[in-house]
Amino acid sequence: MRSASFDKGEVIDSIMRAFWEHGYEATSIQTLEAATGLKRQSLYNAFGNKDAMFELAADRYDLVVSRRLLAALDNDDPRAALSDFFAAQLAVLEDAGQPAGCFVAGGQQELANRADTAIGEKMSALIGVQYSALVAAFERWKEQGALTDDADPQALAGAVMALVRGQSVLGRSQSASDIIARTAKTLPDLFERYYAH
Repeated sequence: MRSASFDKGEVIDSIMRAFWEHGYEATSIQTLEAATGLKRQSLYNAFGNKDAMFELAADRYDLVVSRRLLAALDNDDPRAALSDFFAAQLAVLEDAGQPAGCFVAGGQQELANRADTAIGEKMSALIGVQYSALVAAFERWKEQGALTDDADPQALAGAVMALVRGQSVLGRSQSASDIIARTAKTLPDLFERYYAH
């Protein structure tokens, strides 16, 4: 059996970008053919059906985008970490080489009524990973004394998630680019009351 004559990683990147740009429903097999340069049978043989390709796209987004944002939380200074986190998100939203908005936020909205399907569960899992990472960061900062005693790690993580989703929705509109750029700089200050010093 002859091996595929294409780079699977590059094709998955193209599949990710297609779903990111058009959303799940609007991404047809013709859209995926155009995005990848492959015929449908080659796509199906290599990656499975549309749902399977969407799951691969979600995993790739998690690897190349979400994990990069979450890496900013490793800083032991919560103010600096959140500043880096929101700056990293802004860089993604402002990247002209990427589709507008956020793959996860868009997918979550679009697939809200499919929570019991594999693709719905995939989106819920990605959101869960992000939320858990934020909770862990706030818990660590609190244990280290970098946050006030009354800081609630779960509530603060939820607040960050809400802010990120709001920025992502605004990021879909070209006319909002100035708004999200200025807002991103002020977001870490919203948590000032909980910084211990």
